[in-house]
Amino acid sequence: MHKVSVQFASVIACCVALCSASAPAAENGSPVPPLESLASEWLDVTQITQMPSLHNFHEMACCAPSLLGVNYFPGRRLFVYPVTTRWYEYYSLPLVKLKVNGQVRTSTSCRWYPYQGVRRTSVDGLEIETTVRLMFESPGILYRVQVRNPGNQPRLVQLTLEVPGEQVTPSGSMTLHYRSAEPPLEVAHCFVQQPTSVVQLEGAVAADWQENLEPGESTELELVMAHSLEDDPSTAEETIEQAQAWASRFDHSWNAIQTGWEKRWAEAFTPGNGHFSGCAPTLDTSDDRLSDIYYRSIMTLLVLHRTNLKMCDRVFVTSGERHKGNVFYWDTSMWSKVFALLEPEGMKQQLRLFLQLDPHGGFVYDMHRGEQGDGWYAANDMTMFRLVYGYLSVTGDEAFLEETVGDRTVLEHLDKLATGWQALQRDPNVMLADYGENENLLECAPLYVHRVPSFNSANVWMMRIVADLYHQQGNVTRAAQLRRWADEIAAAVLQLYKPGDGVWHALHRDGNRVELRHCYDFVCVGSFMSNDLSEQIKQEMVAFVQRELLTDKWMRAMSPQDQAAAISDRPDHGPLGAFDAWPALTADTMCELGAWKEAIDFVRSTQAVLYEGVYSQAREFYGPKRLQHDAPVRIALRGACMRECVGGGAFAEMIVGAAFGFRPDFGHSLTLRQPEIKRHFDGKLTNVHYQGKRLEITSDATGVSYREQP
Repeated sequence: MHKVSVQFASVIACCVALCSASAPAAENGSPVPPLESLASEWLDVTQITQMPSLHNFHEMACCAPSLLGVNYFPGRRLFVYPVTTRWYEYYSLPLVKLKVNGQVRTSTSCRWYPYQGVRRTSVDGLEIETTVRLMFESPGILYRVQVRNPGNQPRLVQLTLEVPGEQVTPSGSMTLHYRSAEPPLEVAHCFVQQPTSVVQLEGAVAADWQENLEPGESTELELVMAHSLEDDPSTAEETIEQAQAWASRFDHSWNAIQTGWEKRWAEAFTPGNGHFSGCAPTLDTSDDRLSDIYYRSIMTLLVLHRTNLKMCDRVFVTSGERHKGNVFYWDTSMWSKVFALLEPEGMKQQLRLFLQLDPHGGFVYDMHRGEQGDGWYAANDMTMFRLVYGYLSVTGDEAFLEETVGDRTVLEHLDKLATGWQALQRDPNVMLADYGENENLLECAPLYVHRVPSFNSANVWMMRIVADLYHQQGNVTRAAQLRRWADEIAAAVLQLYKPGDGVWHALHRDGNRVELRHCYDFVCVGSFMSNDLSEQIKQEMVAFVQRELLTDKWMRAMSPQDQAAAISDRPDHGPLGAFDAWPALTADTMCELGAWKEAIDFVRSTQAVLYEGVYSQAREFYGPKRLQHDAPVRIALRGACMRECVGGGAFAEMIVGAAFGFRPDFGHSLTLRQPEIKRHFDGKLTNVHYQGKRLEITSDATGVSYREQP
């Protein structure tokens, strides 16, 4: 083991404390926060449902509750479903085990960073801290164990690592090797510090180190894992050599991971960078909470960015635990403008793939295998449409609108998506599409079925946009037909409103109107049909959300007063939590309906839930106060919720599109969204790439305005 002096340990602790205190601006004066400031708080393991994750732009891994174990199954789905245990069960290569003074210990606190996971506990008067990192865009894991004696008496520490494999080098850097059957990989581990004793176990090695620590002294132990790739296999010898090479320059390998992440983070906001084909706008504001929300929203996308997929090398997967390359259209559509700003070329490449799929087929596309998944989401038509229209509006790519993709032009694809409702209209006398059963919609809300207001209002929006596109091309006949249908559906949707309550009904197949008290109808009808709503309806809709859904720092997707609330308990769409995009979309719609201050205040309040890092699939209310307005909030696990999810990009989308008003429409000159309305914060959004120009958008006491940057 490697001892660290008392003085050096104190300096390290001081530096960590300073870096962890808040989210300061970067040292070069940029408003983009430094990477380390986006770490989570120190988390009490007893109060969370998911341990820190690890990402490296190729794979995801998850820290185990133990001190050193890493659940890692490269190239494959990571999580086991259904969820039946306190923690997720994972498919994984064999885990490394750490024993302290002969016993396996579990972590008592942990901390997530974009580039590493840290766990802590205290054992026999010793402070144990472990840190693990995935190699940057490379197949391997680095482990570091640090032990400190904080007391005033010397203490003997014995560390044991149980590592899978058999010893292959009798001298020099001790290296272990094994071949994994599933997935078929060569795996090697290499110790940086040589053990004092070694015992061969069945399929593993137990290596021991002993050290006598004086008061205030620390010691370190380091380990490297390397593996081959299933798609590009290496030999056992090559894998062993790679592990030994990383171990021989451990500090360099270790630091290169953080450096790689810092470079990629900077590239995300740099025009003309060497990685992304665009960049995210830079937010400069004195509103610390909005700034933290925005940058953690972008970091969520970066965590889920993948550069090793066969169909496209600039992909944002929906969640890392799922099958390699899985992209859900619905989640991705929630940040379509930000996607077009950050990675327009990759987005266009993916749109060409999506448009050739059956929109009434699967709801997910595998960007590694080039396959559409099974099942169907009612959202497919709208979400594919929103992605295409977001790309067109930000880039102004006229040629793409006329490009033939598969069997028709992109404009004809948009027409098909906008009129997809016709295949779902079960009764020609009812101008509403029937979107099927629970599994096609919110999955956990059994009454949210059939002719729902949300997706029917989306049909109104899509047809009006396609009508405008046809009108721009001189096809006034098709434009007029689409507008007539849109007006007829809008009238039918309005018939589903419940006056005075601010909520909507579903029209079930048996003819019954069933009351729905859910955020998604508010989000869709309020944003897609705002011009069809009276001021009275707008006010009542906002009042419903404020009265029944919003809490002091998060929201409930479904009102506890919904008649299906008791049987709709899933954190993302039920009454005890919300899908992480719902608060952002709800706030955006509140702005659309005129409640600007209330919306900005609500978004600002949600910054409090980001203590665990970045955005997840859903956050839940928990504990004895879970039904109260000030209920505690955490990342959810129930219902197989993932630790990170790109739906969190909706917060950046809301800040760009509502707070700063950037909502371009293809074929029209840019007008900011209600620019005369004061946003109740001061700030600037720079490097907003719009149709070949770079814009700076300003929010101040007079509203929002923009100018072209030189």
